[in-house]
Amino acid sequence: MPKGAFAGLHPVLQLILLICLVLVSSLLVTLIGVLIAIPFWGLDPVVAVLNGGAPLYFMKYLQLVQSIAMFVVPPILAAVLFSKSPASWLGFNKPAAKAVFFAIVIMLVIQPFVSLTSELNMQFSLPESMDRLMQWMQTTEEAAKSLMFSFLDTTDPVVILYNIFLIAIVPAVGEELLFRGGIQSLLIRWLKNHHVAIIATAILFSAMHMQFLTFLPRFVLGLVLGYLMVYGRSIWYSIMGHFTNNFLSLVVFHYYRITKPDVNPLDPSQVGDSHPLLGWAGLVVVLALLYYFRQHIKARSEAPVMN
Repeated sequence: MPKGAFAGLHPVLQLILLICLVLVSSLLVTLIGVLIAIPFWGLDPVVAVLNGGAPLYFMKYLQLVQSIAMFVVPPILAAVLFSKSPASWLGFNKPAAKAVFFAIVIMLVIQPFVSLTSELNMQFSLPESMDRLMQWMQTTEEAAKSLMFSFLDTTDPVVILYNIFLIAIVPAVGEELLFRGGIQSLLIRWLKNHHVAIIATAILFSAMHMQFLTFLPRFVLGLVLGYLMVYGRSIWYSIMGHFTNNFLSLVVFHYYRITKPDVNPLDPSQVGDSHPLLGWAGLVVVLALLYYFRQHIKARSEAPVMN
């Protein structure tokens, strides 16, 4: 099939096709990954996954396979189907070094506000009539925290490097390809309004994690990443921003495990409350930085080319 075979489809139909690619790839590529693992580790870890008690090494391998299957393969296939220039369709335009620096600074400065929204989100509760749903949310959240803690709690340098690859690099590239490069771009083409598209994509981005007691901070991060992509006119800015956020989380985790081993860094109630004033001040600074970021990119694109 030639590149751009479905380039003429309406953005809504392309979005539906992208979702179908996500579903098919999630099943097919994950299955292939499991089959590849069997000659090395046998059937025992596969059976253990079905029984809910797989060894940690296999869970990490499966996490990598599923990330590739869900976030990397589908948008790449979509880009090939929807454009004769797949890299450009995904937003892989050359970034400016100064703008990359600002993208990283923006993600650092937004952290106090993200922490503030996390604390607000943890106070979320449902009516008594929805107790079962609330219990499911709490159970899902605790299970995700427990699994992530087991992934990260190590002092082995090799494992730490693998965790950086698994937790920081792969999601930064894969999730940005799917959400900012694919879904958000298609929504912009369809809705003709990048603000609405960014908000809708941020909602989907946060909901995809199926952790609704930490929905709000991920939604905020999704908004920032969305504007980095749109204002920067390159997916590299959102990738670098996403990597910065995830890598910083790893650094903070290990800092607490070294300095305060009795504290679970993944539990906001143990880490301590953030100062509201610092959080709101950080948001104001980020808005100013995003404005400057946009103006810098605009000026750079309008600058005459020197021969």
